[in-house]
Amino acid sequence: MRKITWKLSVAVALLLGMTVCVASQASAQTSRFSVFGGYSYGTNNFFNGYYEGLPGASALNGYGVAFTVNLNDHIGMEANFTGHNGGSSTILNEPATANYNGEEIASGNQALYTYAFGPKLSQDVGNFSLFTHFLVGGTHMSQSLTETCTNAGYPYPCGTPNPEVTKQAGSGFAFKTGGGVDWNHGRWGIRILEVDYVHGQMVSSFNGNLDDLASLATSGNNFELNTGITFNFGHSL
Repeated sequence: MRKITWKLSVAVALLLGMTVCVASQASAQTSRFSVFGGYSYGTNNFFNGYYEGLPGASALNGYGVAFTVNLNDHIGMEANFTGHNGGSSTILNEPATANYNGEEIASGNQALYTYAFGPKLSQDVGNFSLFTHFLVGGTHMSQSLTETCTNAGYPYPCGTPNPEVTKQAGSGFAFKTGGGVDWNHGRWGIRILEVDYVHGQMVSSFNGNLDDLASLATSGNNFELNTGITFNFGHSL
């Protein structure tokens, strides 16, 4: 009885293994090209301390797009771009002087862009595709601070200009790595989730207001979460 049970178990295991293998082979219809587009959530750990104590946004919403040329069923070359935006505002109160009203509304906006290129590795499992990528490229961050004099409760006039706008920006090197899972349905699919670690090193900066010159030359470690739609086209490999 034990021999029969053991043989039956082996036969079932082999049958299941063959079924999974056949299903994987049948579904592994990798197209030559694939495109992704969708929503992206990103953290921002670069220097983002606005003037007068206005904090920058540490979490940004945006979008992500990617284009992949598949060399075979498992290896492709990917071009990847993400853009994120965010902001915050606060009321600033300082002692009134003869030339300053003592109260302002300060609002800041930030934009963070990352563009990278490199190899993408993938493995089809049924209708799902698991992937990872190792990308290098560049990053760019810009931020602006708008200080608007309200003149509320103080007899002193607002200064000029009003509002006063200060801008900063920086660009540099970026490295991105991570992975995710896609659900495929023929020529289209859904990127269920993609998680990426992004390291940026800004090596240059410029400012549109020479009176408030400040550098954005800094480094940061950020994370991105992406989800959206994928499209596959071109002949199958």
